[in-house]
Amino acid sequence: MKVLSSGIDTLNMAAKGQVQPEVWELLAEAQQRARLEEESQPVEFPMTGQAFLVKPHGLRDHTYWLTSPDFELILGKSEKFPPVLVQLHSAYMHSVGIDRALELMEALLRHEIFASAYRLNVSRIDIYADFQGWEPQVADLDRFVSFSRHRRGFQDNQQIYMTGPRLTGFMFGKGDLAVRIYDKTIEIDRRGVSWLRDLWGTGDSDRPVWRLESQYRRAVLAEFNLSGVDEILASVQDLWRYGTEEWMSLRVPTNHSIRRRWPMDPVWEEIRRIRIAPTATGVVRRRLVQASELRLLQGFHGYATSLAALRHQPERHEALADIGRLLDQYLASRGRRFEGEVRRKQDRQMFVTALMDGDLATDADGSG
Repeated sequence: MKVLSSGIDTLNMAAKGQVQPEVWELLAEAQQRARLEEESQPVEFPMTGQAFLVKPHGLRDHTYWLTSPDFELILGKSEKFPPVLVQLHSAYMHSVGIDRALELMEALLRHEIFASAYRLNVSRIDIYADFQGWEPQVADLDRFVSFSRHRRGFQDNQQIYMTGPRLTGFMFGKGDLAVRIYDKTIEIDRRGVSWLRDLWGTGDSDRPVWRLESQYRRAVLAEFNLSGVDEILASVQDLWRYGTEEWMSLRVPTNHSIRRRWPMDPVWEEIRRIRIAPTATGVVRRRLVQASELRLLQGFHGYATSLAALRHQPERHEALADIGRLLDQYLASRGRRFEGEVRRKQDRQMFVTALMDGDLATDADGSG
């Protein structure tokens, strides 16, 4: 077995404290603009320079939803819930590293969001390892021993019925503690997450990459007396060990009636020994830009060729010129110009942050 990458894929947090009144005013104004324009509106916090798009709607019980390639920021005034929720994006953590990502995020909370001290707790953390050398089979499901009462395999139904069954993964548990084992190669091909291949480096491109991912939510973390960000990050290897040594395992069948007494599969012994080492790569940002360009090009190709067919324009140059005239007419009917729309969207563009050390604003007491 060859481990290609490991680390933290999801990190969701809740922050308690008194939010600055100016923040509520800023977000209320931005959300109102978003509803009038029927489009998310940009806001930028001046001290840290962190930019977001404020959506026209909130998220569940929170009134305001701010999104960026770095992280999601969700705010609300309900006394039943923490006023601020933070969800770090996987690309962000892998671009700048988990420590740097947290440093930049907490600078925003400290300088721009809260009026005084606040408390930050982890509500969910997903720990993963990507590997090659073991490709699970459907029959392996009966060889797993787990404390979970909920287990299921998931397959691509089209492949089952058209080209034969191809396993895409297993899932054990749900809710507060769950473990997923799945073919990551299929997922990234579907979602276009091309930057993950840079993490994998020298892996065999002709073979699938499988991921084992353990999800821990607040209730389970509390059972381990874990809540704060620092103590949970310091316990990542312990959480991995618990998930792969105590909570579930893969066994080699024998005649013994108790499956927990079956011997451990050598493959699982290797998985248990994996060292979780969060990885950062400087090419994540470039890969995200490339993926965005590809998605836009695919969409443009589809619409442009359909419109050209509708207007009987088989030649590319003539079709694009015709589409340009139609686009100008459409924008003029709305009192807009193409150049203005491009500038407006340029102002709204945001990419994964990749700040260098020293870019972070110093603390109010000057301690850095």
